[in-house]
Amino acid sequence: MNERERRANQSLRTLDEAHRNGRITREDYRARRRALLGSLCDSDGVTARNALTPAAAGQPRDGGVQRVAVPAGDMASALFPDRRRLAWRLWLVAFAGLGLCALLLYALLQMGHG
Repeated sequence: MNERERRANQSLRTLDEAHRNGRITREDYRARRRALLGSLCDSDGVTARNALTPAAAGQPRDGGVQRVAVPAGDMASALFPDRRRLAWRLWLVAFAGLGLCALLLYALLQMGHG
């Protein structure tokens, strides 16, 4: 790892800490992170460390497991899952659990009267 990459890693750690501590918003964090990672790219947009030839990219090296390249637009969604979808699922599970509890309570009350 060269000096430029070390500085970028330190900057990313500092940026991550600022976001975790609430000193910057998520949008600001993402914009700054994109700018930092963009500064590491070569002029053609490919980092030197991850540059692969098309022939080498098609052959899996780790026992048959082939990695699929994620388009740049989907990279953010892969790194940061959509919390709205998670919150929706959580509400759905909570509502279903509440309904189940109501049904069990009703059944217990019916058994007590019968």
